[in-house]
Amino acid sequence: MVMNILVVENHRRKGTGIIQMIGKIDLDIENLYQANDGNEGLEILKTYFVDLMLVDIDMLVIDGLEVLGKMRSDTDCSEVPTIVISSRRDMKLFNAVTSSGLGYLHRPFSWRMLRQKILKFKNGDARYVV
Repeated sequence: MVMNILVVENHRRKGTGIIQMIGKIDLDIENLYQANDGNEGLEILKTYFVDLMLVDIDMLVIDGLEVLGKMRSDTDCSEVPTIVISSRRDMKLFNAVTSSGLGYLHRPFSWRMLRQKILKFKNGDARYVV
């Protein structure tokens, strides 16, 4: 399965790090998009077909939760499987994210952890990656 992946991260170095981690995973990627803030991520979602999105919760301009809220209210991108990335140690956030059917990765994470989440989606084990 060829994949189009979107990484939404407002810290350029962290976003580049995630892109590099994805490069270590044996995936057939057609397009790998990077957005530097939530608004840019939403524009990419409206413009291009995305199979999987990784979004940081703690961003400037609009944060990851706002991005998720806007996605869910837009029928064109409401079904995009999403992995939420956060450095917060907040069980309430974790429970809210995972009970919504979204994946969750806590920082710091390794490329192997990211690989496990992405491959779970790619192999069809779950519509949304938890």
